[in-house]
Amino acid sequence: MSVTRSARAMIALTATTLAAAGLLAGCSSKSAADRQPHTGSATASVVDGVQQVTLHASDFRFSPSTITVHPGKVRVVVVNDGGGAPHDWKLPDFPADYVPLASNGQTKEATFTAPAAGRYQFVCTIHTKQGMTGTLVVLPS
Repeated sequence: MSVTRSARAMIALTATTLAAAGLLAGCSSKSAADRQPHTGSATASVVDGVQQVTLHASDFRFSPSTITVHPGKVRVVVVNDGGGAPHDWKLPDFPADYVPLASNGQTKEATFTAPAAGRYQFVCTIHTKQGMTGTLVVLPS
């Protein structure tokens, strides 16, 4: 059975299209870090009269990625335990609520007053585009 010139052209076009689609599927606007899940949740515990929660920063993720606090003073402790890159912690809508950059292996902390009841996004200011974000839940009083 012989294949006509138009059939060969159609087969070549189909093969080229499938190959291009495969290459594009492998390329994504999201990095491997963006595709990692956000996991874990924790409720602040009281330490020396102040609510405290510890977050681990590594692989462009906070763990836990959801923290729950009550109104009042909150101490956020950021432990950079992986990846080599420095990480910080910030509530973008509340500039005073900021934990400074912690280099790999360092621990940094800050104490602030929790904002009004609600859900707030927190971020690593230098890795937000990589998806290093989480949620602060402030319970009603």
